[in-house]
Amino acid sequence: MPHDGTSFSRREMLKFSAAAVAAASLPKAVRAQQIPTTMPTAATRSSGGPKNIIFMVSDGMSIGVPTMTEHFSRLVRGPKTFTHWHGLLTRPDVAHGLFDMASLNSLTTDSAAASSSWGSGSRIYNGMINTLPDGTKLTPLCPLARSVGKRTALVTTARITHATPAGFAANQAARDDEDEIAPQYLDVVDVLLGGGHKHFSSDTRKDKADLFAAYRDKGYTIFKQRSDIAPGQKQAKVLGVFADGHMPYTLDTNSDPELAARTPTLAEMASYALDCMADAPDGFLMQIEGARIDHAAHANDAGAILWDQLAFDDAIGVVLQFVREHPDTLVIITSDHGNSNPGLRGIGQSYRDTNAAFEKVALARQSYEVMLPQFYRAAEGRAGVPTDAVIEIVRKGTGVELTSEQAQAVALGVEGKGHGGLNQQTDNYYGALGELVGNTNGIGWTGTTHTCDWTLLSALGPGQDAFVGLHRNVEAFSILTRYMGMDFANPSMTLEDARQHAMAGPTRRTVDWA
Repeated sequence: MPHDGTSFSRREMLKFSAAAVAAASLPKAVRAQQIPTTMPTAATRSSGGPKNIIFMVSDGMSIGVPTMTEHFSRLVRGPKTFTHWHGLLTRPDVAHGLFDMASLNSLTTDSAAASSSWGSGSRIYNGMINTLPDGTKLTPLCPLARSVGKRTALVTTARITHATPAGFAANQAARDDEDEIAPQYLDVVDVLLGGGHKHFSSDTRKDKADLFAAYRDKGYTIFKQRSDIAPGQKQAKVLGVFADGHMPYTLDTNSDPELAARTPTLAEMASYALDCMADAPDGFLMQIEGARIDHAAHANDAGAILWDQLAFDDAIGVVLQFVREHPDTLVIITSDHGNSNPGLRGIGQSYRDTNAAFEKVALARQSYEVMLPQFYRAAEGRAGVPTDAVIEIVRKGTGVELTSEQAQAVALGVEGKGHGGLNQQTDNYYGALGELVGNTNGIGWTGTTHTCDWTLLSALGPGQDAFVGLHRNVEAFSILTRYMGMDFANPSMTLEDARQHAMAGPTRRTVDWA
């Protein structure tokens, strides 16, 4: 029932009747879990509001990341190569602010609750997607946008079914249930670009359903290679999945020509999605996520995080070019939470060695993720990982020379044993390597988990002033729905309400990077 007691328009009824028929025609195993059919009444678009909305998320980006990336850009791309986000932050005609990203049950959010807060306007438990603790399903932004004629797109370097994209388009009690999220995008999101092949393929889905066939039957073109998103080859509906799981780190594609040849960059995917959306008569809503920044922060991997933040900044450049040609576009650039709070520490007497230490980040050639299987292979047939193998693998991957004692700490982490560190979060493989490499490049970490920091926010375009200052995360939803000409609010709960329902959150705990 619409929240204000009004009826659907005839156009909305036809749209959702068609969607229901489409869902019913799918095999039972691949039918989408139905998004709530509560929809807004249409209103005249707010005066001066945008036709198009692009919401960009540097996932897991603590404030130290763009700070270091600005210096890193000049280090690896030339002394005059300022980042696009730096340029926006220096412009007085761009709106700047902060988001308070707390979830319903924690000061520190995960990506599921964070994206859902923007996507539904309600704070929810960590680990859930647009679902209140009592099981109430909330109506997210993408189906709302479709109800008023806008096209929709999700672009990410994570699995396309992962928490942040799902927060704009799906409902799920547990974010890990990505097989169940995958069919929910059908006829809700027009263009999907990212990783996550395994959640669509009959070979890897638990129910053996062929979602590629289901999407193809509904008019989606399926892309699986970088060459598929060639400029000028735009399609009305696209499902592009370019990796079985998450897409590889930029650091790794930089070092592997074969990997780079088949893996599109975030900027390339964003550019293609914008080409597909550009002629939408009633505009579009698009989310673009640099997901692996978060993963690199969890891994305390300085080289990986800085190269992926640069890749995100390249996508900002693509979006800014689109805005020059389409000034009726609102762009929001932000992060969903901090993660591990990396920062460049002062090195040497009076910190005079800081710059030289930071320059060593550019020596990185492989992510810690790619290095880990190499340690496993070195340990085959042995009692543990040989220290000489650790030294060689770390030298090749990071440019850092470890001592035998330091290599032993990494080996213990690889073997799943603590190395004796006092920080329990970093007493593991990733923490050991992050601390040891940080001794050389000067970058330190607080741990390996999310932090509760306010997140940086920049907005450019019609309606940008609504984002000036400090905002609760849920305010984004009301701002964006208003700009799309809607009068709509999802139900919400307080923490006390949730406790009364005695629900602890997801039915099973997520094991993926949060």
